[in-house]
Amino acid sequence: MASITTEEVAAHAQWLSSGGASGTKIDETGMNLSGVDLSGVNLAKGQFVGTTFAGATLVGTNFSGADFSGANFDNANLSGVDFSGADLGGVSLQNANLSGANVRGADLSGADLRGANLTNADFTDADLIAANLTGAAQTGMLRAGSKLADTQGLV
Repeated sequence: MASITTEEVAAHAQWLSSGGASGTKIDETGMNLSGVDLSGVNLAKGQFVGTTFAGATLVGTNFSGADFSGANFDNANLSGVDFSGADLGGVSLQNANLSGANVRGADLSGADLRGANLTNADFTDADLIAANLTGAAQTGMLRAGSKLADTQGLV
């Protein structure tokens, strides 16, 4: 199983702090990171198109502004994760734990959130067009200003 190395995290941190002038932006496109533990790591603005995070532990990880188009987070623990402004279009988050997550302004159009725990998650101004929330726990979920056309399973 693949993993993200400490060297990659350090190079990405340098890239972030330098505004892209030095270091290297993390790019894990198409990687299988199932079961990985990246809790609390800052991977903001990273590239994760089509990456598999099934069963991963990503508690409190900063993924703000990252691109996850077509990624898979089924059964992942994303409690307290920061997905603000991220591209999660078409992502699978079945049975994922997003309790307390910051998903403000993120694009989740067409995302599959069936059975997910969205308790106290903040989806303010998020795009949930054609997303599927069937069977998702939605207690305390914030969604002011969200785009909800054709969203399934809202309670």
